[in-house]
Amino acid sequence: MNRRLMMRSAAIAVVIASVAVIAYQRATVVNLDVPSASDAADPSSGPARGKFGRRLFRTDTSRALHQAASDAARQAARQAERDVRDVEIRVWNEALAADPVSAVAMGQLAALHLQRAREQGHWDDYLQAESLARRSLSMRTRRNAATAVTLTNALLAQHRFPEALDVARTLVSWEPEQPAYLALLGEVSMEIGDDSTAAALFTTVWTARSTLSVAPRLARWFELTNRVEMARRVLHAARAEALTRRDLSTETKAWFHLRVGDLELRAGRARDAADAFRAGLALNDEDPRLLVAMARLAEQQNEPKAVLAWGERAMAVRLEPATLGLMANAYAQIGDSAKASEYGQTLALIAAAQEGPYDRALGLYLLEQPDQVSAVLARAQAELTTRRDVYGYDLVAWALYRSGRITEARAMMDSAMRLQTPDPMLRRHAEHIAAASNPVSASR
Repeated sequence: MNRRLMMRSAAIAVVIASVAVIAYQRATVVNLDVPSASDAADPSSGPARGKFGRRLFRTDTSRALHQAASDAARQAARQAERDVRDVEIRVWNEALAADPVSAVAMGQLAALHLQRAREQGHWDDYLQAESLARRSLSMRTRRNAATAVTLTNALLAQHRFPEALDVARTLVSWEPEQPAYLALLGEVSMEIGDDSTAAALFTTVWTARSTLSVAPRLARWFELTNRVEMARRVLHAARAEALTRRDLSTETKAWFHLRVGDLELRAGRARDAADAFRAGLALNDEDPRLLVAMARLAEQQNEPKAVLAWGERAMAVRLEPATLGLMANAYAQIGDSAKASEYGQTLALIAAAQEGPYDRALGLYLLEQPDQVSAVLARAQAELTTRRDVYGYDLVAWALYRSGRITEARAMMDSAMRLQTPDPMLRRHAEHIAAASNPVSASR
């Protein structure tokens, strides 16, 4: 009898284990399919059903029409939001023309140009935001802290960190108890590699972690310092809050999805990353940041055809050097050396003519081309003079490694790992450099 029970228990245990394995496999499957225009409005698969299981769409045609209408409505809403931004800029320009010394008009225009730069990626808008903010602050500093925030963010976007640091410090001196300003100074401190200052500032703003101007910066610090679960809790809560806010733009809400997805991708939770990226694309299926993020996810999952599909969609919206690098690697992986070479050459030309801040992702891809290593190393070392964060040291370390200068690479990699940041790329680079004993040719 006991033997029979034991056999039955063992059989049940095998069944439970099998079910658990199947459930785990399903839970970790990452959907990398690129939706068509009609699918973008409804990324779910299968027929939609109502409360009692009845089909909400009786035919494929009616369902397609409904999705097309939804897609058109979302595109119209996005365009309307952009139109409103352009109208606001025009109205405030008229106000400034009527009163050329109005600090208020200049500050409002600076903020609007900064938002449009984030939405549409126009470099000139960042420059205009900086110029207007500086003019506004030259007219008035009292009760003009919001413009100082705009100026700091415009400088950060241009990677002009010493100037951003000066403005952020001034801002905090005006209102030393304001968590949003302390967090902004903490972000600048992170970027320049002042870890002790960043740690002190982020400890101070912990009680304000639910504030949207604090949460993303605090979460990034937690991730950099190997406290991923804390970063996840803070960032997920912030995203939930952002999605309920009617005063936030679609671009901002999509950005919170992007931040969550990036965190999960670096944490090795590919399905969660995909869910976050797709949620952002449901808000704006033409967001180039999210399209490139899906291409990066596909690369991580070793799916070159998906990389190409997502990359093509991203490039149709905005041409970014990092996207070209992803495409070049994907073509090489599927054996199309001609296409890989074409994209690689285009990438090198763009790098030579690049304006604005140095693109580290571009640098990493260029390090795969032996004739580009010395140029990337020089740019990375130059940037390290003002931006000493862990990823700056990592890029220099990897460039030195690809140059065969292993001893120097190890010293730089030690600085890159000083916070024990749990990024798989950093750890992979550290392992390669630690194991190296002579000049080698490694893959990124």
